Amino acid sequence: MPLGPFPRSIHRNIIIEQVGPEILIYDESRHNAFCLNAMSAAVWTRCDGERSVEQIAAELTNQLAMPVTEELVIFTLGELRKDGLLEPEFEVDLAVAISRREMAWKLGISAATLLPIVAAIVAPRAAQAYSGCEDC
Repeated sequence: MPLGPFPRSIHRNIIIEQVGPEILIYDESRHNAFCLNAMSAAVWTRCDGERSVEQIAAELTNQLAMPVTEELVIFTLGELRKDGLLEPEFEVDLAVAISRREMAWKLGISAATLLPIVAAIVAPRAAQAYSGCEDC
C-alpha cells in the first residue's frame, strides 16, 4: 500500500484543460505538458487528499460499471507520481507496484482501455517557439 494513503494532485502553476474524458495539463514551472487518458484523468481528479486508494477504486468501479481494483489505482498513482503530477509527500510502495506489462496481463485484452497512460511532452518556452519570421 502507499505510504501516504490520501494522494493529492498538484495544483500550483498548472493549467488544466478537459478534452472529453482526457485531461491536458501544462506545468508552467517545468514547461512540461501532459496528456492523461480517461483512466489516469479519472484517478488524478479524485486525488484531493481526502480520498483513500480504496475509496478511489470504489468510486471508479461505480462510475465505469466494471471492477477497478486498488492495484490498478496504485499502478496509476505510480505513473502520475513518476511525472510529478502528485504532491511530493505521496509515495508509492515499490513492493506493491507492478510493471505496465504485468498490469496489462492482469487486465486482459477486454479491459486494456483501463490501462492508464500519462504522455509527457516538453513544451517550448515562448522565446524558443518563436520562428523569427516577420512576414509569415
